[in-house]
Amino acid sequence: MNSFDITDTGRFVKALLSEDFFAKTLLYYAEIKGACRIEIDGRLNRDFYDSGDEALITPGGRDISYIRWGNIRNQFFEGIRGSRLPLRFSVSLITDPDFLYDFVTSSGVNIRPDEVESLNINIMYDRGGLTVTTGNSYKIFTLDKNLDTIWDSFVHNTFKELDIL
Repeated sequence: MNSFDITDTGRFVKALLSEDFFAKTLLYYAEIKGACRIEIDGRLNRDFYDSGDEALITPGGRDISYIRWGNIRNQFFEGIRGSRLPLRFSVSLITDPDFLYDFVTSSGVNIRPDEVESLNINIMYDRGGLTVTTGNSYKIFTLDKNLDTIWDSFVHNTFKELDIL
């Protein structure tokens, strides 16, 4: 787990709302606290979709349980925009199953992709600033923290490339 204090909040939020890196992640949960509290549970409501939407709920032929950030970020933007900044907001993103599989497989660690629940990026804004925390969740107990270190480095390097860190 690593924590990054973001100095250019505006640039980071712009990237969050427009960059492909974030668009391909899945929304686990988001919350906005402004004039009222808005919560977004990222779990897909499969009853909402019809057969023509198959690519949205099974990209690459794999079922996903959470909505892609790129498909919900406009609704999030509507919740934070206005003449006043929100008091706070948080966004919890996880990688999609294909990315997780490829990332864990190519990492060289002694953990199988099916033993990893998620690779996470947690974003927390309050009027004091914006902080991003990385993390992951395992389906097994392990003392091996190599994947944590590799994930932290990957996010850090990606943020540097996007010029948001």
